[in-house]
Amino acid sequence: MLPPAEPTGAEVGRRALLLAIGALALTMIVPVLGLALGVFALIVGFRAWRTLSRTRSSVLMPVLGSLLSAVSIALAASVTWFQTYFSGELTAYNDCMKGAGTTTAQQICVTQLEKSIEAKLPFVAPGTFRLPFPP
Repeated sequence: MLPPAEPTGAEVGRRALLLAIGALALTMIVPVLGLALGVFALIVGFRAWRTLSRTRSSVLMPVLGSLLSAVSIALAASVTWFQTYFSGELTAYNDCMKGAGTTTAQQICVTQLEKSIEAKLPFVAPGTFRLPFPP
């Protein structure tokens, strides 16, 4: 039986880039899982970068994978923080939207969400916070 083949440098770099793309996509669906996969992709990217540097090969794919996974980590961390910090406000908004049968009632729910987020942020002047699009 033959020993397992060692992956080439290009394969390792491609794997790092694909993991980073997967982390970014997963961040849009489930931010916490995207955060975990982003950290894993960053580790794989740095290991691939180091491996390819030793062999004097092109490090473009691992570098792109590392940058993309860093963006994914930042995005996932910020979304996770937002969901955690404003969990009470978002729960109240969801409860309000369950009973909103008209467009006017839905707009009232959005206005209540904006006011509750505004109250939790001390650096925002009262009456100035507007969501760019309703959640």
